[in-house]
Amino acid sequence: MLEQIVKMGLELSLAGGARYAELAWVEQEEKELAMENGRISCADTRSSKGLSARVLAGDRWGFAACPAGGKQAVQRLVKAALEATRLAPRPERHVELGPPAPVQGQWHTPYQIDPFAVGVAQITEVLRAADAAMDEAGITWRQTRLRFVRERRVYVNSEGTELEQTLLLSGGGVQVLAAGAADTVRRSWPGPEGSYAGAGYEYIADLDLPGNGRRIAREAVALLKAPPCPAGVADVIVHGSMLAALLHYTCGYRARLGLFGSIPVEELGVARLGSPLLNIVADAAYPDGAGSFGYDCEGTPARSFALVKNGVYTEFFSGREQAAAVGRAGTGALRAPSWFDPPLPWPTNLVLQPGSGSFKDLVAGIERGIVLDTCSAFAPDPNLQGFVAAAEAGWLIEYGQVRRMVRAPLFKGYPAAFWSGCDAVAGEGERFQLGLLADGIPVGYSLVPVRIRGVKVGAEL
Repeated sequence: MLEQIVKMGLELSLAGGARYAELAWVEQEEKELAMENGRISCADTRSSKGLSARVLAGDRWGFAACPAGGKQAVQRLVKAALEATRLAPRPERHVELGPPAPVQGQWHTPYQIDPFAVGVAQITEVLRAADAAMDEAGITWRQTRLRFVRERRVYVNSEGTELEQTLLLSGGGVQVLAAGAADTVRRSWPGPEGSYAGAGYEYIADLDLPGNGRRIAREAVALLKAPPCPAGVADVIVHGSMLAALLHYTCGYRARLGLFGSIPVEELGVARLGSPLLNIVADAAYPDGAGSFGYDCEGTPARSFALVKNGVYTEFFSGREQAAAVGRAGTGALRAPSWFDPPLPWPTNLVLQPGSGSFKDLVAGIERGIVLDTCSAFAPDPNLQGFVAAAEAGWLIEYGQVRRMVRAPLFKGYPAAFWSGCDAVAGEGERFQLGLLADGIPVGYSLVPVRIRGVKVGAEL
C-alpha cells in the first residue's frame, strides 16, 4: 500500500511537468522518560506519519509535506510541490543532479535490545539509580533523561530508486545544579543535552549514568569553592563534548557545500583547518554512530571519505545537486531533521584519527594550562569566522600535573589560528564516542583529546 501511494505520487509529479521527483513516507516514534529530584517529570510516547515530495520542474525546486494519508493526500501534496516550483525564485544556473544511480534496497540500524520493547518499570529503575547517585549534599536539582527515536522511511524517485530503511537512536544524560551563597553551577554528563548513538537500549549501559552522575554531583559541589579560571593566554587540552562542539562548528559546518559560511570550492585542497596533525574522516556508516544510515535523504548510499587530511580540507558534505554544480560527485550527505523539512547538506559522523600517547602525556607537555571538557555554550560568529565558547568546568594544569578545578572557563579564537596551535593528538586508547542533535539532525563524533597551544582563556573575555 505504501509503495503504491509513493509511486502514484511519482506518476502525478512527472505528469504535472516535473523532470525529476522523489517522494518519502516517514513514520517516527519517540519514547522519552525523565526524572527530576526523585520524581518522574516526563513519561511520554508520541508518533507521527508524514509524506513529503520534492520535485524539479525546469530548474526550480518545489517541496511540500503533509501528514500521511491516501490518494487524495498525495494528489494535494504533489500539486503543492509543483506549485512551489512556479513560485520559486528565478534560478541562477541550470540544475543538474549528475548521472542517475538507481538503487533498490533495505537497511536498518543494528541493535541488540529494542528500546521500544523495554518496559517503563525497567527504564525507571535506571532513572532512580542515577537520581540516587546524584543525591549529594549541596545539590539543589538533579535530572536524568532517556530518549529513544525510531524512524521508518520508504523512499522512491523517478530514476528508479526504491528504498526502505529504519533508523534507531538511543540516548540520554544526567545533569545537576549546585547552589552557593552567591552563585549556581551546573555539571552534566555527557553534556547538557546528553548523548545519542545509532544503537539500541544497550547504549544506556555504556553511558553509566549512575557512576557518572555521582561524579558530576561531587564536581558541582566542589566547583562552588573553586577559584575563577585565570585569565591570559594558556595551553589547553580539549576533551568530551567540548571537542565535539568545536569540530562541529569550526569544521563540519564549514564543509557543507553550497551553504553560507562554507569554504569556497576553489580553496578545496588548499584551505586549512589547522595543524597537519589533524585528520578527520566523515563516515556515515560508522558503527553506533548517531549520524549513521544506509542511505541519505535522496537515496545515495552511506559513504566514508577523508574530510580533512593533514590539516587541509579535502572534501565536502554534499548532495547530488550541490556537487554536480561544481563538477564533483555527491558524498551522500543530504539530510533533514524531519519529514516536513527539505533536506540540505549536513555532517554525518566526524571521526578524528588518533595520534600517539595518552591523556597524561598531553598533560605532561604543559607548564601551565587548562583542561576543557564539557561544553556549556558555543557561539560561532555569524559568518563562522570566529567563536566564543564556555566549558562547565576546567582543571588547572601546572608543571605537567592536573592540580585543581577552576570555575567558568571561557575561551575564544578563529578556527584556522586555533587549530594551527594543535601540537598533539592522543592515541587510540583515549577514544570516546558521542552523538549530539545539531539543529534536530543527529551527528556522531568519535574523537580523541587534543592539545592546543596559545589559547586566550579566562572567566571573562
